[in-house]
Amino acid sequence: MALRRRDDMIFDKVDELSALIEETKQYTDYLDAEVELENDGRGIDMINAFSDLQQEYIKTYNEGKQDEILAMENVLESRHKELMDYASTGNYIRAKQALDDLLQQINNKLMENLGLASSQDGCGCSCEDGCSCEDVCDEGCCGGCD
Repeated sequence: MALRRRDDMIFDKVDELSALIEETKQYTDYLDAEVELENDGRGIDMINAFSDLQQEYIKTYNEGKQDEILAMENVLESRHKELMDYASTGNYIRAKQALDDLLQQINNKLMENLGLASSQDGCGCSCEDGCSCEDVCDEGCCGGCD
């Protein structure tokens, strides 16, 4: 039996991890919410309109139009609430966030195992310590913890 390259072994493990993720509630909820949204024309229109509004906001922000920025922030907040309150878009956003959170936790654990954890900045605190971006030490923000 020939020795397989380490890279191949790593990607085999990635395939195994992917199969396990596909069995999670977060993944199945996301797929269900995606199908629900795809079959809801109004929901798709709402998301597209929100995305267009975000792009307009970015353009306005980059142009430095302060009075328009505040007005647009209020509209964005209102539209986001509408998205969250509407069944198919709210379900989709919540399911996607739950899946994104799971994937971020997996990535964080992998980075921690490799000694590359980004949740610490040399201050000795991490998200698990309950810190926040308001926690400051000699090197700066101990947070970055969302």
